[in-house]
Amino acid sequence: MNYLFEWLKGLLRPENISAIIGSLKRRALRRDFLEMKIDLNNKKISSITIDGMKITEYSEKIERDCIGLLNSVGSLGFWNPSIFRKKILPSVDNPEKDIFILFDKRSNVAVGLAVLHKRNLNDNSAEIGYVAVRPESRGKGIGYKLLINILAEMKRRDISYAYLKTDSFRMPAVKTYLKAGFYPYIRNEEENRRWQGIMGKLKVSQTK
Repeated sequence: MNYLFEWLKGLLRPENISAIIGSLKRRALRRDFLEMKIDLNNKKISSITIDGMKITEYSEKIERDCIGLLNSVGSLGFWNPSIFRKKILPSVDNPEKDIFILFDKRSNVAVGLAVLHKRNLNDNSAEIGYVAVRPESRGKGIGYKLLINILAEMKRRDISYAYLKTDSFRMPAVKTYLKAGFYPYIRNEEENRRWQGIMGKLKVSQTK
């Protein structure tokens, strides 16, 4: 019951109204998620320190913290241990190394999370998914810094490309991804129009 309460509390946050409407609209129009990509081959990316924070490896002991963080976002859907183990754990090669959890050192609360999914051997790429920052911890650059550290780890593993999925109503997230070096990966004209609208609202040029 606590999981459901956490999720409803997160879902009903005012900033999630546009996310709910946008998600329903995307499904009604049968649109795919938008994708963003970054070529790591010629990028110099180094790990950065996140003041007052520590990146912790996943273990069953902190599974509850991960679920609480995902539910606090609301728009990522409802989570409980069964769903977490079914959706996330099978999607990675090594949960301890591929699930990145950011804890506030002072409060010992999980404030950020991201998952590095299994490598695609066809093009030596990997998806970064379930990027989440606790609502009350947003606006501090936590998501950006967490992404940079994951990209640096991907470089160390000699992964050539990173990509992630997003949507046209997730403007703050798209802005963060652009800052981290991701660019729109456009697969058709309909997606090109969607990206033009996003870039226009963000007042940035649509470049690779």
